[in-house]
Amino acid sequence: MQKMIGKAGDEERFSDASRHEGRWVQLAHIISQVTNPLFVALPTFLLVALHTAPDTLHALLWWAVIVVGISAVPFVFIMRGVRRGDYTDQHLSVREQRLIPLLFGLGCTAVVFLCLLLLQASRPLIASMVAILFGGTITLTITRYWKISLHLVAMAGAVIVLGLVVGPLFYLLSPLVLLVGWARWQVRAHTPLQAFAGTALAVGVTVAIFELLRIF
Repeated sequence: MQKMIGKAGDEERFSDASRHEGRWVQLAHIISQVTNPLFVALPTFLLVALHTAPDTLHALLWWAVIVVGISAVPFVFIMRGVRRGDYTDQHLSVREQRLIPLLFGLGCTAVVFLCLLLLQASRPLIASMVAILFGGTITLTITRYWKISLHLVAMAGAVIVLGLVVGPLFYLLSPLVLLVGWARWQVRAHTPLQAFAGTALAVGVTVAIFELLRIF
């Protein structure tokens, strides 16, 4: 009888632990969805455009180009691929499936870059596009052999761009980088090293491009 009670207690504790772990994984999935790189770009570049444009109309025009070219079109491209079965999910969790979407995204970014040049967008906004092009090219090269975290590239890049362009107060958002890293590890999408590599790449490339173009 005591053995049966002890066994029942062990099973109950195991069940409670499983439910607890499941809640953390569910939270991590929500964080992963919200911090999709294509979504992170939206508030980031809105703030940069509003801060650097001569007026609100110009800022919204520049931002509209970015929304369409960097977020909307690549998102539709990926979701169509998911529906066709070309990609496992919208996060491109399978490394071997990332090549075409990343190439498509880089092509879209190049078009946005040219449009912003024609629209005489601010230098910080242009520099941000250059950083995305360089960072994206490096990410694409690495992804052929190793699954670097795209989520961390985007989140760390957003924090560093906002800190450099809008103001150092935005560096207080840095804990979001750790949160996203935890979420991607929790859902077993990346290792801590892959998350760190994405962060280091974004920060290094952005700072280098802004220094080269004398943005700050």
